[in-house]
Amino acid sequence: MNACVQPFIETADLAVADETHEITPDNVLESLSGVTRPRILRNYCAHFPAVRAGTQSAEKMVEYLLNHYSGQPVNGCYGAPETEGRVFYNEDLTGFNFESRRVPLDALLDDILSTAQSAQKPMRYMPSSEVSYWFPTFAGENNAGVAGVSPIGSLWLGNRVRIAAHYDFPNNLACNIAGRRRFTLLPPEQIANLYPGPLEFAPGGQEISLVDFYQPDFTRFPRFRKALDSAYLAELNPGDALYIPGMWWHHVESLDTLNVLYTHWWRDSAAYLGRPTNALMHAVLGLRDLPAHQRAAWRALFDYYVFDAEPERAEHIEPAARGVLAQPLSLEMAMQLRARLQNDLKR
Repeated sequence: MNACVQPFIETADLAVADETHEITPDNVLESLSGVTRPRILRNYCAHFPAVRAGTQSAEKMVEYLLNHYSGQPVNGCYGAPETEGRVFYNEDLTGFNFESRRVPLDALLDDILSTAQSAQKPMRYMPSSEVSYWFPTFAGENNAGVAGVSPIGSLWLGNRVRIAAHYDFPNNLACNIAGRRRFTLLPPEQIANLYPGPLEFAPGGQEISLVDFYQPDFTRFPRFRKALDSAYLAELNPGDALYIPGMWWHHVESLDTLNVLYTHWWRDSAAYLGRPTNALMHAVLGLRDLPAHQRAAWRALFDYYVFDAEPERAEHIEPAARGVLAQPLSLEMAMQLRARLQNDLKR
């Protein structure tokens, strides 16, 4: 895209996401309980030592990260200037527009800083990297207040990079450590208007929208205009945070020389229940290619047993005989069901 052309998403006049100054790490879990829309938490993590380092300079941010770095090589994404920072596929969707390398963190950070003044900046990006492995002392100094839900904490960093719209199953509390960041947020029901790409092959593992939010092709993706009617914008400064409920689509732009994000993912159900994506893929295998009238019959069964299920639905069955219909599903029953499914899939 020509550098003097304003990105489309900046001209779309989107609604701004809800925001608050009242939520802190001391009351975050109570305050977010039952919240089903994204919410900006202003100055939520401004007191973090990492944020204070980042607001001094990019060099101080680098120094802080390296002081907490385990020394294990990180995953680095290296793209040419022609990518314009967009982490995406190649032209025919057979690969990606960047090269992945295992590199020392200091080498990646040096590359980011050394190319900061280049007229055409290459893409430099470290995707989700668990702090417990790569930055083991980071969480102890930068406490987001969500330890009670056992989150997975990860750092993301790079230069001016943009990540295609995608969703995650868990809830996400994203703390903006360094650089400005912009999120475009869309509710789960907009999936058909976002034109998702391949299910099993995506730059970050999770399927992404094929629409370029900077230069949308409305001839190829006409329904994207309808998606924008439901979109929200969230612009974060260092020290702000964003709560993204699970399954909300989010397009993410990092806007400065060095950008660092600290995410916290957690789920609202027991981990032993597994990943819903597995159920989706199993349904693609077993249901999608059935005749329409049979898919309709299975839709009724899914509504009855899954989507409209309430505990009283099985009250006509004696408790000892309810099996997988008992709610919530116990660990023992979940393990039995998992074993049964694994055996069935081997046939």
